[in-house]
Amino acid sequence: MDKREELMNQAVHFFSLKGFHQTSVQEIAQASGISKGAFYKHFDSKENLFMDILVRFHDELNAELASPDSKEGLTKKQVFVKKLVLEIERTVTNKEFFLMVFKDFPKDSNENLEKLFYELRSSQLSVHKNNLLEAYGEKVQPFIYDLATILEGIKREYFINLIFLNREVDAEKLAGFIASSLDAIVGALDQMAPVLTDIPSTLSPLEESFLKTEEKIRMSAPNKEKLLSSLQLLKEETAKKEPQQFLIEALWLYLSQEPQIEKELLQLKKFL
Repeated sequence: MDKREELMNQAVHFFSLKGFHQTSVQEIAQASGISKGAFYKHFDSKENLFMDILVRFHDELNAELASPDSKEGLTKKQVFVKKLVLEIERTVTNKEFFLMVFKDFPKDSNENLEKLFYELRSSQLSVHKNNLLEAYGEKVQPFIYDLATILEGIKREYFINLIFLNREVDAEKLAGFIASSLDAIVGALDQMAPVLTDIPSTLSPLEESFLKTEEKIRMSAPNKEKLLSSLQLLKEETAKKEPQQFLIEALWLYLSQEPQIEKELLQLKKFL
């Protein structure tokens, strides 16, 4: 583990235990075995450290939610439920940290944080949209923004119970209940009309392009598991401070062999 990762892990511990404002840079640095001055070689401030922790948690979770499931024999619906279980379990495991986030950073308390929260929410909505399409197929495409919004609303209310009220809930039971609720809604879509035609996004053009490529792969491309894994590797590599160009070129060459996503790749290439 490099020193930057260690600092982030120690910060999560102290923030969860004491709160953000009650934790000092000195404490985090000392627990990581470096001086306070050395801390600033890795992070400009405690606030930037906190924001990087939020991004790391979000990216790690979304990478797992967006990745194809490796276990054979699972139906698409079972994969969807399994990913809901993962989200619930991650929330419960880190509930002290999330409780600190809501207590120490009320809405509109910090302009940069407010913007980051909005960006992370937009990105997560897009991942959930793709997972819903994967689980229910093209028939829900006209309603996908409504379904993604409903899913987010249901999760939010349950997470309030898990985090703020410290309720103990069986993750698999809750995931199954949420999926069954969505089943009922999807089953009645032929009697409804879509309400939302899109979800406002503050994602960068590169992030938007990656998400559109992912959606096209999920909806129409054969061999989608390998393509999705390659696209995720490409996304992770391009996000690095020092990306390996040969790896980017190899992944791009592999993805380019799929004619179904030619249009999306050409758009994506503009931002790489």
